[in-house]
Amino acid sequence: MDNEKRSTMLPGDSGEVPEDRRIWIGAREIAAPARDRALEEREELVRLRELALDARREAEDARAEREHLLGQLREANEKLVMAIVEAQQLADEANAARAAAVQNEERFRSLVYTSSAIVWQASADGRAQVDPEAWRRFTGVDPGQDEQGWLEAVHPDDRDRVREAWTEAVAAARPYTCQHRIQSRGGGYAWVVARAVPIPETGTVREWIGMMTDVSDRVRVELAREQFIGILGHDLRNPLTAIQMAVEVLGALPDPYAPVVATAARSAHRIEAMIRDLLDFARGRLAGGIPISPRPCDLQVMCDAVVEEIQQAHPGRAIRFEGAGDLRGEWDPDRVEQVVSNLVGNAVTHGIGPVRVTGRGDGDEVVMTVHNQGPAIPAAAIPILFEPFTRPVEEADGATSPGLGLGLYIASEIVHAHGAAIFVASQEGEGTTFTIRWPRRVPSQPRPTTWR
Repeated sequence: MDNEKRSTMLPGDSGEVPEDRRIWIGAREIAAPARDRALEEREELVRLRELALDARREAEDARAEREHLLGQLREANEKLVMAIVEAQQLADEANAARAAAVQNEERFRSLVYTSSAIVWQASADGRAQVDPEAWRRFTGVDPGQDEQGWLEAVHPDDRDRVREAWTEAVAAARPYTCQHRIQSRGGGYAWVVARAVPIPETGTVREWIGMMTDVSDRVRVELAREQFIGILGHDLRNPLTAIQMAVEVLGALPDPYAPVVATAARSAHRIEAMIRDLLDFARGRLAGGIPISPRPCDLQVMCDAVVEEIQQAHPGRAIRFEGAGDLRGEWDPDRVEQVVSNLVGNAVTHGIGPVRVTGRGDGDEVVMTVHNQGPAIPAAAIPILFEPFTRPVEEADGATSPGLGLGLYIASEIVHAHGAAIFVASQEGEGTTFTIRWPRRVPSQPRPTTWR
């Protein structure tokens, strides 16, 4: 107790607190609440400052969000304007296309009306529909009531063929083409070419669109030309036979007449070859193909004979035949020799250097080739190489080719009649090669001649 009193008293004190100390203690007690209030106000100020900062940040975020929304709105407006412009352009283009389609349809209808043609359509399963007015204008009769009533106007001899061709095209979903006769408004029958193509939709046929075109004038010209050629060939044979008999009688004359007689004999031989080609052409065109008489024969023997004959006629050219394997089959030997002669003669005429003929047994087929060096056949000439009266290739020396341009056509027709296939390959620097694949026996349904 004494110690506590001593600790609160200053030196020299008598135990009472000095006046100034009491004043200091009182002031301190008075200032304590003010200090507490100041601290509270300071804390409140700090809190208000934090709230102000938060509000400021929220305001900045709101301003940024508003700018972002305004940017999106501007972009959306620009896209909307562009979409409106594009939509207008598309609408203008659609209107222009619609107008053009209407004009094209009017032109097409006018063209069909003035070109003696009938446009027709058919369902996916082949039920054909024709425009009654166009049909009456073309045929002079009304179309039948049923889906194939139009066949009643087709020539009776062509009706089954037309029905079969159309049925096969529909079943295979492939383009349809058929030339036949149909009743004509002027009486009788007109030749027409009917064509149709399938219109696909998601992998299936939606419908068929076809056209029937009058080709009577062209057919009449072709028939008249071919009949004239056939008659001409027959009529030339009698005077030619007389010339050949006279040449044989004069063959024993001495010089200086012997060369003249030999020239006449060669000329008569060339005329005979031309007449034979004309007659074969007429048979191929008018009789449905060149007739053949197959019998057992050997390609080795036939090629040897032809090569030897042409070698004698062209002693300055090297012509050889090479055979390998079994070359026997059932063919028309006269016609096969004619094919070999035409191809080898073509090689001698249009090529240079040696001519190489080969034969090779290949299972059920015998493959024959005729190769010669010289200028390549132009690519544009390949598709028409086997057409009649065509000379797409000039001779190596630029001279005029002898003959009528029927040799390759007749060769291809004979090949076709045997059910064989003929190909040609020609490249610069490698020469030209004709290849024929002869089946050892003629099939019941010969395949068409092909080339590449």
